[in-house]
Amino acid sequence: MPSQSVITAIAALIERIASLSLAVITLLIFIASLSRYLFATSIPDAHAIASLLLGIAILWGLGSTTWRNDHIAVDLVWQLCPAGLRRLMDILAHLLVTAFVVVLAWVLFGRVETILRAGQTTSDLQLPLWPFYGAAWLGVVSASLLALARLALLIFRPGALPESSSTLDDTPKEPRDG
Repeated sequence: MPSQSVITAIAALIERIASLSLAVITLLIFIASLSRYLFATSIPDAHAIASLLLGIAILWGLGSTTWRNDHIAVDLVWQLCPAGLRRLMDILAHLLVTAFVVVLAWVLFGRVETILRAGQTTSDLQLPLWPFYGAAWLGVVSASLLALARLALLIFRPGALPESSSTLDDTPKEPRDG
C-alpha cells in the first residue's frame, strides 16, 4: 500500500478536480446570466451542463472527504464509549461508508453504459451525456479506492491516518479513528 503522504497527495489532486469543476460551473452561470440580462439571449444547455458538472464536483469531492474523514457526523454515543468500543465503531462506520461508495461506483458504471448505448445527449447542443457521467463515475472510483485505503489503515495502522481538519473551525477536534 502506498504511504499515507502519497495517498494524501492523491486526495489533494482529487480535491482540485472537484474545485475546478465548481469553478467552471461558477463561470458558466455568471456568463449565462450576463448574456441573458445584457444581450437578452441564453447560452444553449448552460443549465444542463452546470447540472452535470455539479454531479462531477460532488462525486470527485467525495473521495477527498472520505480520505480525510470529514463526513458530517453526530458523535453523541461515540464520545461516551470507552476507547476500544470507539475504535470498533469507527471501523464499522467506515466499513459501511466504503461499502456504500463501492456499490455507488458499480451502479453508476451501469448507468454510464446505459447512457452510452442509448446515445443520450443534451437538448440544445446535442452533447453526449456519457462523458459527464463517465467523469462522475471516475470520481466515485477514486472515492472507493481512497475509502479502501483508509479502511486498511484504520484496521492495521491507525496511527498513520491523516488528521481530520476543517477550514471552518479553528478549535482542535477530538481525535477520531484510533
